[in-house]
Amino acid sequence: MSHVSANSTIVTPHPPLNSTPSTSQLLNNIRKPKTEGMTSLQSAAAETGMRTVEITRGPADALGISIAGGKDSPLGGIPIFLAMIQANGVAAKTHKLKVGDRIVSINSQSLEGLSHGDVVTMLKNAYGSIILQVIADTNISAIASQVESMSTSSSPETQPGEPEAPKPKSICLEKGSDGLGFSIVGGFGSPHGDLPIYIKTVFSKGAAAVDGRLKRGDQILSVNGESLEGTTHELAVAILKRQKGAVTLDVLS
Repeated sequence: MSHVSANSTIVTPHPPLNSTPSTSQLLNNIRKPKTEGMTSLQSAAAETGMRTVEITRGPADALGISIAGGKDSPLGGIPIFLAMIQANGVAAKTHKLKVGDRIVSINSQSLEGLSHGDVVTMLKNAYGSIILQVIADTNISAIASQVESMSTSSSPETQPGEPEAPKPKSICLEKGSDGLGFSIVGGFGSPHGDLPIYIKTVFSKGAAAVDGRLKRGDQILSVNGESLEGTTHELAVAILKRQKGAVTLDVLS
């Protein structure tokens, strides 16, 4: 994560059911360690913050979740994660799952290398006691908030419609002594793969807070006309740091 301000930048390494082509540019290749079998998953749980969640599903019950990601998905080869949790589903009744949670395994079967369709089928056919191994991933969580708001994912019980493609918007910030006031995540060649640049956090002080329109998960397309497509994290930080006065950001929300 990089805290973009007027005076300094702190760079700290950070560890989506079907999506439309309009979101395929959002993500590429967040990598995660390989896991094999429940034994290795359990042994790693304490170190990774992995959680075990048991869901009890009857024959007439809906899981009530939407997933995104998976090998060869339109969003890129990122891990499977929860993109939406429906309040009337049995998953929500556990009160232990959150949007953005990365699903590592289902009933002891690792999801490593599985396609989006493979995991959808697993979930559709899972009844009785369903054991999920999940991990909270802050990068995925930030991206999931955008995917959820765009409503481009579908659950195993529903099929998506054709959502209108999101349109970029321009936000002009006046950079003052408190800086732009937000942190970013992503970038080409980042430790988590090739990602666009996203807003990670909007701080309580700074130009972004004063303006009030930027939010977590927004994708920054350009800065004062300079495209961030294909840029590294470090280059995006440098571009933001060198701006003075009025700074126009083209973003996707």
